[in-house]
Amino acid sequence: MAQSGVHALLEMLADCGVRYLFGNPGTTELPLMDALVDCDRIQYVLGLQEVPVVAMADGYAQASRLPGVVNLHVSCGLGNAMGMIYNAYRANTPLVVTAGQQDRRLRFEEPILWGDMVRVVRPWTKWAVEVERVGDLPSAVRRAVHTAMTPPQGPVFLSLPLDVQTAPADGLDLAPPRPLEP
Repeated sequence: MAQSGVHALLEMLADCGVRYLFGNPGTTELPLMDALVDCDRIQYVLGLQEVPVVAMADGYAQASRLPGVVNLHVSCGLGNAMGMIYNAYRANTPLVVTAGQQDRRLRFEEPILWGDMVRVVRPWTKWAVEVERVGDLPSAVRRAVHTAMTPPQGPVFLSLPLDVQTAPADGLDLAPPRPLEP
């Protein structure tokens, strides 16, 4: 049973067949990094910069025919990764790109590293959204994986605010998306 939003995220991704999470973490990814300690079904692959992180996930997705999953650090990490996300979009690579976001209660203060990531990434993804409540996380993950894997395949994006990552997630329906027919 999921303890928090990021535990729910990892459980759902693992149930979708995800075995690797490629990332370059920062402060808004600390809850995810903590949750990975408890998750023996997904291996974290650390990259030193966002371009190789997305490139590794892209190569993995193309070779395995499974969604590549990437976690980036806020708006600056997403900005660094945009060239590779564009390449994945043009190559129809099924990527689920996530990025940590500052706590939504601080958004009107425009905290450091905050930005409208959905607007930045939308032109080069099939679907992009900021998850606004932990109750929406299961639907967002199901739609993200399903959309990335539906032909024509391509990248999708989930912005994950800190308050959603850390919110209690008990009682959520964490069923994976229905399988796609070939």
